[in-house]
Amino acid sequence: MEQQIEDCPFCGFKPESEYQIMLHMETYHTEDGPSPFAVKGDDASLAAIMSLPGEENTYAACPIEGCGEAILLTELDSHIEMHGTEAQGNQELPNDSEIESEDEPQSKKTKLKEVQASFGTKLSHALRNLEDSEKSSSGSSPSDRQAKAKSQWKDLLKMPEPLSTSKPNGPSNNAATKNPSMKRRLGKSELGPHANEKQMPSSLVKLLKENDGKLETVNRLGRDNKLFKVRVSINQTPGILPVIEQLLSKDVHTDFAYLCHPTVKHVSKLKGEGGFCGYRNIQMMCSYIIGVESQGCDAFRKKIPSIFEIQEYIEHAWDLGINAHGRVETGGIRGRRVYIGTPDAQAMFCSLDISCDPQAFKPKKGEKGSKGDGPAAFQILFDAVQAYFQAACIDFDRKVRLTSLPPIYFQHPGHSMTIVGFEQKLDGSKNLICFDPMFHDAPNVLRLVGNDSFKQKYPEDMLKAYRRGVKYLRKYNEFEILKYMFPSKLHWASRADVNRI
Repeated sequence: MEQQIEDCPFCGFKPESEYQIMLHMETYHTEDGPSPFAVKGDDASLAAIMSLPGEENTYAACPIEGCGEAILLTELDSHIEMHGTEAQGNQELPNDSEIESEDEPQSKKTKLKEVQASFGTKLSHALRNLEDSEKSSSGSSPSDRQAKAKSQWKDLLKMPEPLSTSKPNGPSNNAATKNPSMKRRLGKSELGPHANEKQMPSSLVKLLKENDGKLETVNRLGRDNKLFKVRVSINQTPGILPVIEQLLSKDVHTDFAYLCHPTVKHVSKLKGEGGFCGYRNIQMMCSYIIGVESQGCDAFRKKIPSIFEIQEYIEHAWDLGINAHGRVETGGIRGRRVYIGTPDAQAMFCSLDISCDPQAFKPKKGEKGSKGDGPAAFQILFDAVQAYFQAACIDFDRKVRLTSLPPIYFQHPGHSMTIVGFEQKLDGSKNLICFDPMFHDAPNVLRLVGNDSFKQKYPEDMLKAYRRGVKYLRKYNEFEILKYMFPSKLHWASRADVNRI
């Protein structure tokens, strides 16, 4: 018989597990001085949110020592599970997991020096206004893009046409701009713990300007099993997809998998930066555009834009009237750390004439009940992502099917990531292969970057950080993706190209 978890006797908070009520009591109702889970220092503004019992988007301090992040309760279990992956990734490799060239004898195996990187964590951001968002596609002019955006979203969300038939004369006539009351200013549940902050702290500005994309020297293992020094970015890692390709090939449980273009970099947060996941996903999309020199590459001057540059791009898009309601909802994002969503990402790309295609996934309400009798949202998402990769595949005989496709901006309530592949296992279960900006690549993965062949006894352990399956996705009832509309002529980069960029 399942034991019933009692509500908090002090504030009425309704927990879903014994762990949640324990964490809640330690955080808000401790008797012996400040709790070790309490928010301190620059994160003091989080306390206002965390003290609101019963809120759907309640935040809690991560209990793992050394983390110190505030996490949505709905994400806490997954967050702690990723800490387990972090600990595993930082362990010394056992003998049967040491890097070994398949062309070299066992006696020549060389153990790498520990790479100075870890699987860090950061607060995720909430899916913002999925049902009330307008999105735009690239067109010949801002007004065309705006009109197409409205039509696209009305069809997507089954929205009725407005009663007024007057035509706008320009971007300044955008409905959200002329009549802000039509769009509400969003709060902390949508914009994050710093929704009411006017400007981010100067220390954070300094951190982002000095360290975002900063290069450092690390040791890597060459084909001759000798260490060599290489300059790499501390949070923009190339060469991860070729490693994932080999790990999927070696996993005996994988039936088949698809991967996007290998030039996509895994862009991660900096320690202590806050919730900039949306920006990091935009940067991953940009890494593809720059890596293949595709549509929009010149706009970025062949360099991944910084968070501050992305803010300027989005603000400029709003000035052009593209999804301008975003400014009303956020109060503006320039120099602030409020969360951004998929409409803001697409507004930026469309303002640069980079074509994008939005899709939203929600289960249809059936006639037999409000919950519907059709497929769940995650099943619809799986089908759409699989179809996306299948359409560009030219070799279905391979276990891991390589494509020249761009990655996909992926958002669900509570977090956003970048989809870089799709996997189906022998038992029929499916996974999205994702780059999560909340985490860095583990050292035991970084050791393998640049190696054309290696042996790995337990590839599934290393793939766990990149897989998002039913267990993770079934918690959500709605998803949103943004696909880059790529040109017809693309090329497959060699591993030399990947390592070079």
